[in-house]
Amino acid sequence: MKQLQIILWIGVVVVGGGILGMKLFKKNKIAVVQPISDDRVFVEIPWEHLPDVAEFKLTERSGKKFSSNELAGKPYALNIFFASCPTICYDFNKTIRSLSNKYRKQTDMTFVSVTCDPGKDTPEVLTRYADGLQADKKRWLFLTGPNYAIRELGEQSFRVVVDPANHTDDIMLVDRWGRYRDRFKWNDPREIKRFDTVLKEVLAETKPPIGKVIRTRNVLAAKETFDPSKIPFLKDFRLTTSQGREFFSRDMTGKVWVASFFFTSCNGICPRQNKKLSELQNRFKQANVHLVSISTDPANDTPAKLRIYANDLRANPHAWTFLTGTDQDYINRVMGEYLKLHAHGEHHSSELVLIDRWGKPRKSFDWKDESQIDQLFEMAAKLAKEQTPADSLKKD
Repeated sequence: MKQLQIILWIGVVVVGGGILGMKLFKKNKIAVVQPISDDRVFVEIPWEHLPDVAEFKLTERSGKKFSSNELAGKPYALNIFFASCPTICYDFNKTIRSLSNKYRKQTDMTFVSVTCDPGKDTPEVLTRYADGLQADKKRWLFLTGPNYAIRELGEQSFRVVVDPANHTDDIMLVDRWGRYRDRFKWNDPREIKRFDTVLKEVLAETKPPIGKVIRTRNVLAAKETFDPSKIPFLKDFRLTTSQGREFFSRDMTGKVWVASFFFTSCNGICPRQNKKLSELQNRFKQANVHLVSISTDPANDTPAKLRIYANDLRANPHAWTFLTGTDQDYINRVMGEYLKLHAHGEHHSSELVLIDRWGKPRKSFDWKDESQIDQLFEMAAKLAKEQTPADSLKKD
């Protein structure tokens, strides 16, 4: 009888733990790592949490300069190789050739092969190599360029090593909205079959799949922002709201928002700036633009202190978010690297930064200039209609 009771209690604990885990997943959008029997590992995460691929500029085999912005609104698959590799790389690209031919006529799918040996792989060398593979010049690009630019592309956007001695053998799929969607082993038939399945989903999408849970082998998508010390350049950030909750900038995907900076003990420009934002709250809400104010004094500006500050401003918690953190250097990096503004504690920018639906800062405005405030709202209305990401450095 006691053994039966023990078994029943174990069952209750297991079932209860599973239910609790599912609730936590739904509430916090925690990535669930799912190993399967053949050693592949998947995660399930919201589409918004997929990392985006930063713009890269290289040289095509034709000798023309190439920018990844030319592929905006189009899915593409990227692989790394070098032309003097007589075995694995060549077989790898024969697989790419098969995929390129398969999708050549029906879709706007593009394949992008990037050399990891740019010192030897000049445009002329890549032309001969591509001609040997009978590569379609419009659908299959071969890129070379400065070694630092190629390493930056691999390390920052795809988190892979890029050099002839040790480069990735994955095919990396980027969707129409510039998100690193998934990766696939070129020499695994199961993975190539999965590539076809995932690509069909990507090609069928006519709008950003906001809110959709993506199952992917891009396991770094769930981890890359948790340890900022290992990230050479911030493309997104995590901070804490005045309510004590985590704020992940990728969760703003699909929304146009405005970032500003302040600290609660400031007796200078900060009170005037936030008073102005308070007066503009209704206008921002009507324009469906969310306000995000970040403290530059995280050591003193606790969530509790921010709540009092926000209440004094009569800030609408559904339309105006106040953020703090635990690390001053990290806050400085958010401002300097992500938002391209000067920041150092009390000496910080007082500009308003307009961020588009893809999480890319587009332009900064002086809140003290009424004409610039009008320009901000005009530009926000345009950004709300964008269906593909734009150049983050573009100044409209």
